[in-house]
Amino acid sequence: MVDYYKMMHSDDQLITMILNGDDSSFRILMEKYQNYMYSVCLTILKTKNEAEEATQDTFVKIYRSLDKYNSDSKFSSWAYKIAYRTSLDYIRKRKPTVDLDVVDYADHGVADSSDQEIQSKEVSLQILNAVNQLPGDEAGLIRMFYLEEMSIKELVEASGLSLSNVKVKLYRARKKLADVISTQYPEIESYFEIA
Repeated sequence: MVDYYKMMHSDDQLITMILNGDDSSFRILMEKYQNYMYSVCLTILKTKNEAEEATQDTFVKIYRSLDKYNSDSKFSSWAYKIAYRTSLDYIRKRKPTVDLDVVDYADHGVADSSDQEIQSKEVSLQILNAVNQLPGDEAGLIRMFYLEEMSIKELVEASGLSLSNVKVKLYRARKKLADVISTQYPEIESYFEIA
């Protein structure tokens, strides 16, 4: 039934239903965006436990402020903004001695895959590992721009930064990513152009 609702209702329709007291529609909205919100939080925070907590906090904040959502902008951009800012709040609250988990993005259960698929997964893993080495806010911007394919305008909305600040941070993050890839993963430099 949930899949049917996802297909039949737009985000704006679900939000209207939630605001009219239909809490089951919020569950549908959460299921639709939970992986995206978690991946944004994980990219910025780099620890699974913290990312899970930040994702939960993000959805609490979304629920509490749905009445402030402006349907002129995309819901996903508005929600990413909350996830991005919630994650940055977690970073600010960290104690200086927090150990960072190594994030395992790989699916190592690949037995029947072709050589090309395996190589593609290895390259993707190396790129994600390189992104994971960037500071949290920069990793978040890179992830939203390249992996979530958000526009610069959507990044401005999501981050709450000015247009020029987003462009500068994205430029610096690309340069840092290029440095990480050229020093640690030179074999994948030819797959794409970063800077």
